[in-house]
Amino acid sequence: MVQRRGAVVKSLRMVDSDMWTFRGEGKTGLVVSNNNGLVLKLKKGILEEDYLALYKRNQQYVQKCIAPAFGSFLCYGQVCRLPSDFAGRITSMIPNRRFSLKDTVIDTRCPYALLMPDACSISGHTDTITIEIKPKSYFRTLGESQPPLKCCRFCSNIEKRFLKGGLKTQTQYCPRDLFSGRHGRVARAVAALLAEPLSYLTIHKSGKRVLDEETSSLEEIIGSGLFRSRKELVSVVTNILMTKQHPGKGSVLEVIEAAQRLNPHSIAALCDMEKTVSDRGVDIDEQMAALFGVEECELKIPELTPTLENLLNFSVSNIAQDVSVMIAIAPESRDPGSPEGRSMVVNGRVFSYKVSIVDVDFKSVKKLPVYLKQEQGLQMKAVKKDDNIGES
Repeated sequence: MVQRRGAVVKSLRMVDSDMWTFRGEGKTGLVVSNNNGLVLKLKKGILEEDYLALYKRNQQYVQKCIAPAFGSFLCYGQVCRLPSDFAGRITSMIPNRRFSLKDTVIDTRCPYALLMPDACSISGHTDTITIEIKPKSYFRTLGESQPPLKCCRFCSNIEKRFLKGGLKTQTQYCPRDLFSGRHGRVARAVAALLAEPLSYLTIHKSGKRVLDEETSSLEEIIGSGLFRSRKELVSVVTNILMTKQHPGKGSVLEVIEAAQRLNPHSIAALCDMEKTVSDRGVDIDEQMAALFGVEECELKIPELTPTLENLLNFSVSNIAQDVSVMIAIAPESRDPGSPEGRSMVVNGRVFSYKVSIVDVDFKSVKKLPVYLKQEQGLQMKAVKKDDNIGES
């Protein structure tokens, strides 16, 4: 059914649509899975462009720009053609979508979707727990000539949303802890996410969502033989996050942080770059696509290549600040040599696991003016806030 990498699957051999269930959801996509091990990501939002060209551009971008940054951690898929009205039938049958996003529109006209590897499964294991973490980012730069602000970007944004009524509660989670490289602080970050997930942590049990911002109970996995305590769960997740798995690059957290730091320029400087390209009368997204090799796009102004490369680095950095880490775990594994994953021993128990990075679709740099406005708001808040916050 799936052809070679980069090809379009001409037809998804359909099983009965009532086998498909809700897996996850974000602002730009809805993920569903079925009992045959297929995972599909459906596009959200009404699009006014060629659907197939959009998917092919994303796929080329991931292969040329994202894959070198994330290596073997990367979990992406192939474009597949959907049966007629598949998206409409599927979305009408899913009752348990995230409440905060259920009013966002699935583009049921789109005849394509992304056929994904199942990041929630480990070959040879049927009883798996998958922790999905959206790490976000803690740092920001005012400009090359000024030092970074000492206040965490994520924490500033959370406080701002809470004070405006956008969040019912705050969280003790801070990316400075998660990316600190110190076991105790990473464990503190994981524990904070389990205590108050908001939209930054979800847990699936054998592919079924059991914990998120709206369902914050660990009863199905704590004390049921899967994990003996919350402390054990935190310890296992922390050890996996800190394990150096990627040859030459380190742990999944180190790989993500390295990608986040690809952009050395301030948002204001990047806005100037974007304007330089746009003022030449060309579509900046098409020019970036030409730079990373989309055949249908032509690089019309070669002398702007260095500027486009800077914007492309920002694009990868921006995506790295919004990826999700999927950690599939099979507790009490009897097959630690599973070829698909790895294993570790914690408290005398063997856990098989697999780590994946997802949510890596191309993001337009045309939104840079919006990012600048957001950044300026956070900078003003950081200056007014506690100036004695130490470096991470």
